[in-house]
Amino acid sequence: MSPRRRKGDGLGLPNRVYARGASFYWVRPSDGKWIRLSRMDEGQAKMLARLATEVGDFEANRGAGNIPTLVDEYVRLHKAEHREKAWPAYGRYVKDAFADWDVQNVAPADVRDFLKDNWAGKLHMQRVMRSFMSGFCDWCIGKRLISANPCREVKLKKPPPRAVYMPDNEFLAIRSNMATYVRETKRGPIQAAVPAGDMMQCFVDLCYLTVQRSTEIRLLRWKPDPGNPGGASWVDKQAGVIHFVPTKTEDSSAESVDWPITPEIEAVLERARTIGKVKSVYVINNNVGKAYTANGILSAWKRAAKRAKLTERGYTVKDIRAKAITDAERHGYSLEQLQVAATHTDAKTTQIYLKARNVPRSEVRLSLPKAG
Repeated sequence: MSPRRRKGDGLGLPNRVYARGASFYWVRPSDGKWIRLSRMDEGQAKMLARLATEVGDFEANRGAGNIPTLVDEYVRLHKAEHREKAWPAYGRYVKDAFADWDVQNVAPADVRDFLKDNWAGKLHMQRVMRSFMSGFCDWCIGKRLISANPCREVKLKKPPPRAVYMPDNEFLAIRSNMATYVRETKRGPIQAAVPAGDMMQCFVDLCYLTVQRSTEIRLLRWKPDPGNPGGASWVDKQAGVIHFVPTKTEDSSAESVDWPITPEIEAVLERARTIGKVKSVYVINNNVGKAYTANGILSAWKRAAKRAKLTERGYTVKDIRAKAITDAERHGYSLEQLQVAATHTDAKTTQIYLKARNVPRSEVRLSLPKAG
């Protein structure tokens, strides 16, 4: 909630302090958050003392440079554009490292040191933070604070493609433990049900059978989104397909694919429909009809992997898609067919999936040489 500008000085209150209800509030400049100071009936003296503490803490954490204030404004203006919940946290990393810096003084070497010192060996995170800082610096260019983006001069090593492939037996073991587990009792071990485990199995099955990213399955709808009919994946029973609109590419290449509803997929869809306790727009939904969060799905997967005693393998939900694409290639589907199925804009991306996981087997056979 944004405060309305006062006419005059109201009750003689300090700048950014407002009386609302029965309390005094200070509106923090960085994010517009209303900080309660005290009750009005406790008097202005107590309010002023609390205000001094809040302002002192705020200014102490700001540092001497302009970057913390600018980052707060940048995050506040742009956080709604980013689906990733962790995105605002990237701003905190930048503020902590550059608390005493002015954006005009940041050079490419400073950006490089920031990335290398904080995420040594973590190539993916280095690229994520460079992207955040680059967006921030572009915004500063628009505000005429700087004339060049220092992040564009920073070259980073590309993370190697993930080469993990889940064998069938280990994939099925994790899938089984999504729904049930063995519980020890006085009468011996018994098979117990995992809450929401059946729905988690439906999620895993659809990820594999459709070769789509887990986000598309997690947000898959029974009908088109009325507010965004072309921007969400949904089940079209009449046409016999699932219209997949990948969220990863909807703002770039806008690649999409219609996936036929095979008998196997139809069975999973019907199972998900009968499991749901409430009517929901989402195929995979929780007990109140909402879509699961990415963290919720990941937690269920990790617990199942632990019950299957496969934690050390390090399998992730994303490895389901890699397994599906690799298995499809082994069943004889061409690279072009797999590229369409995976909604890859470039066949090289599909090749990376396959090359990293298809380890060739040597045909060479040797024997030790015999003495003269």
